[in-house]
Amino acid sequence: MAFFDVPKDDDIPAASRQLLEEYQRLQGTKERALNWQIFGHVPRIIEARFDAWKKLNQDSSFPVDAKMVAVMLISHAKRCRMCFAGARFHLDRLGFDEGAMDAMCAHPDTLPLNESGRRFVHYVLRIATDSANLTAKDFQEMQQAGFSKEEILEMIAFAAYWIMNIVFSQAALAGLADD
Repeated sequence: MAFFDVPKDDDIPAASRQLLEEYQRLQGTKERALNWQIFGHVPRIIEARFDAWKKLNQDSSFPVDAKMVAVMLISHAKRCRMCFAGARFHLDRLGFDEGAMDAMCAHPDTLPLNESGRRFVHYVLRIATDSANLTAKDFQEMQQAGFSKEEILEMIAFAAYWIMNIVFSQAALAGLADD
């Protein structure tokens, strides 16, 4: 028997339901993400996730294609099937074909992005997968490449948000699995 259940809309508090509907609207999707629905019972979790998502995505300095490539590669590295599928869905909507997405996963050094987008993706991927080994040199190299301190901080926040989202997603999938 699964540990988690997927609550019906009527079982989700109004405060959570409203934020979940706003998230769907802003994402442009009709279906609610399972990794959000499961946590709908707890409004403070939904509110915290929604606020973080909105603040880190709405006024971002970085283009959506680079962000979605970064999410796909982070998800691939962290083996989050749900996040990986979501990122690929968004990249498909941006015009990336499946072959190009597969090639990016196999060879992340050959991303079909401009130089700034490639640097963003590589740096965010490094933060998300190897933050314990960051050095002052990493920050200096990014600054020398033309990124401001604020942009570097935004990249760190972006990576941290997606790691948090991956934890929610992977925990939700594990909690839905039957014994």
